[in-house]
Amino acid sequence: MFAAPAAIAAKCDKCGLEFRALERGSRWAGVFTLLLALVLTGLALAIDAALAPPLWLQLAFWAPVTVGGVIFGLRLFKTLLLYAAYERTRV
Repeated sequence: MFAAPAAIAAKCDKCGLEFRALERGSRWAGVFTLLLALVLTGLALAIDAALAPPLWLQLAFWAPVTVGGVIFGLRLFKTLLLYAAYERTRV
């Protein structure tokens, strides 16, 4: 279903369903990413205020959490959007 970590493939390898016809652009994916960034920034500030860890530790923790969270979140969000579009066209 995905050609890259967060990019939709052109079609399904197993059944041949065209995903590009169902995809409606990535406007909402950008909004989702912005909301996720706000949540992660709030968490980082809260942890910094409560625990005051050193900067290197925060960078070592938040860099992979941010990358993993964005990739996982976009994959989930795009899958839900494709499923909703498929259900609308199937009826």
